[in-house]
Amino acid sequence: MKKALLGLIFGLTIVSCNSKADKNNAEQKAQAMTACEQAAITPGISVAKKELITKYCDCSTDKMMDEFTYTEMMQMNNPTPELQERLMKLIEPCINDLKTKSAELGE
Repeated sequence: MKKALLGLIFGLTIVSCNSKADKNNAEQKAQAMTACEQAAITPGISVAKKELITKYCDCSTDKMMDEFTYTEMMQMNNPTPELQERLMKLIEPCINDLKTKSAELGE
């Protein structure tokens, strides 16, 4: 999970420092998604698990691109408690969905 989160953060580095990302920008979103997936998907992972991770990355990418500036995303490598709390609240539905669906798969 942490790898996916870090991948997502690094994938969003193309965003300007003081503005929020534009989740409707296909190139920005594709880069963020690719980074997230590359961080979380390991060799030998099942197709079903890969699909769940892709859905998680899509969910968390959308939420982060709506909420955080580039500067805030870069601070997530060493987040303040306030920033960490905002992040976890923001992506909690994505994480819960991933956990629930992973449990249903039995993986």
